[in-house]
Amino acid sequence: MSVIIDAMSYLQPLFSMWTPISPPLKRVLIAKTTQLGDLVISLPMAAALKQRDPNCTVILLANRKTAELARYCADIDEVYSEPDTAEELVALLDSLHIDIFIQANNAQRAAKAAYAAGIPIRIGSLSRLYNLRWCTHLVAVSNPYHGLNKRILDLQYLRPLGIRVDGLDAVLDLTHLAPPPLAPDLLSVHPDRLAQGRHTIILSPALITARAHQWPLESYTKLITSLDPSQFHWFICGVAGDRENLRPLLERHQHEPNVTDLVGQFTLTQFMSFMAACDGLIAGSTGPLHLAAALGIHTLGLFQSRKMDLQRWHPLGRSAAVIHSDVRCLGERRAAGGGGGAPCPCIAAIKPETVAGRVRAWFEEVS
Repeated sequence: MSVIIDAMSYLQPLFSMWTPISPPLKRVLIAKTTQLGDLVISLPMAAALKQRDPNCTVILLANRKTAELARYCADIDEVYSEPDTAEELVALLDSLHIDIFIQANNAQRAAKAAYAAGIPIRIGSLSRLYNLRWCTHLVAVSNPYHGLNKRILDLQYLRPLGIRVDGLDAVLDLTHLAPPPLAPDLLSVHPDRLAQGRHTIILSPALITARAHQWPLESYTKLITSLDPSQFHWFICGVAGDRENLRPLLERHQHEPNVTDLVGQFTLTQFMSFMAACDGLIAGSTGPLHLAAALGIHTLGLFQSRKMDLQRWHPLGRSAAVIHSDVRCLGERRAAGGGGGAPCPCIAAIKPETVAGRVRAWFEEVS
């Protein structure tokens, strides 16, 4: 009999999948402890929760590097950094008196900590077997191969709460991110001051997860030199750890008056504020790309040609778009293995003149 009872306890989350949770939602925690782009992509979850129950308190658990960003999302009431140890995480969750825990990225430690903290409702993905033990509600998140954008995939975690958002047009209205203006001590690097009347564009050419799908630095140089230096000012940005990889690009343009090296110069909040004051951003599939799109500035993503990656990771914003070639993608391993670190042919085939044309179109007057 005890074996049957234990089995039923493991299967309980499956039965709960079809039992919607009604307001009041009270205190809801979203655990999103991965990187910058993932966090930005998850922000619509907070707005959707507020639409479902305006009186609920939305709490975010993030990693230390990205937590400060969430403090500028109007739909998030409290933000906490993920502690270093499992014991500290349990203690934090217990102290917050959470009613609903949403595991928006798969992390067994977080699921186990929510269980240990006695959170009554714990939502996780059906695709992780450990959630059968640690969660009360499981969500059959759609397979990425179904062609859904990551924002829609994340929003599926809210289905047990009776929340469904199925179209990207609806998601556009669920991102409310407003960084502060640049602090007075940073006004010397305000885009308008540096650009002196030129259009201001951030280049974020740092390595992406798939190294072979980084647009070549030589292509960034061709982009910079193809546009009138009296009309365009370029800011090359990245974290301090990007400097060595970006050195060829930085040295190539170090004496040009319309190119400014800002690698490693900003905190995340400062970078957000600087970005919001610029006209546009160009990057690969990185966190800054998604951040720029969420802030509403002109955003252009340079993507590999695989349809699944385009559908899942393209930036979402009213002024966001992507460029990709029609050259067949070899995939990360095959591309890297075939050329000693050379870029995949699909990303190398994106022509700088094509990117330059998109940039010019941002500033053309509407006839």
